[in-house]
Formats: sequence, structure tokens, C-alpha cells
Amino acid sequence: MGRTTKPRFTQPKGGAALSILVRTGGSQSRVERITEDGVVVICLSTSGTDSDQINTALKALLESVLGVKRSQLEIVAGEMSAQKLVAVLGQDPEKVDEALKKALKAG
Repeated sequence: MGRTTKPRFTQPKGGAALSILVRTGGSQSRVERITEDGVVVICLSTSGTDSDQINTALKALLESVLGVKRSQLEIVAGEMSAQKLVAVLGQDPEKVDEALKKALKAG
């Protein structure tokens, strides 16, 4: 069997989609790791279970890490869940990958 590649989703509008697992209650908000199957694990300093507060904190972190406007981020699935699918509109998937890896190294 050959080398497998990670699944990559693209949007017809031109962008990328991220599978994200959110953990709350950390000392700082950060990209924690990327799993072997491509899930981005994010730790947020937000505590509690308020979905709106968690989603706002997630978008703020992604806006900073990816260098995009908040209007380019859309939670497509999982608004009320720890597992989310987030569309990054107008961004090349490779640039998104690079920004996430840079955030991990800075981490």
C-alpha cells in the first residue's frame, strides 16, 4: 500500500474546511495539535459550556492564527458540539495548513 494523504476539503466558493475539536478551560487559547487524520485540536481559555461564547472565542483564535477576517469563517456543522466543521472562505487550503503548522511551532 502506498502512502496515504490526509483528506482535504475545498469549498466551491474557494476556500478550505477544517475539522476541529474544541477543548475549553485551558490557560491560553491555542492550536494544540493536529491528529493523524487531520483533526485540528484547539484549546480555548474560555470556560463553561455556552456555545455562543465558545464559538466566538474559536473564531477569534482562527482569525488571528489564519490571518483572515471573521466574516471568512463559518461554522458549517457542530455549532453546539465540541466537534465542528469550519469553512475558511477565500483561502487556499495550503496556506491554511501553513498557518496552522506555524501556530503549532509557536505554541
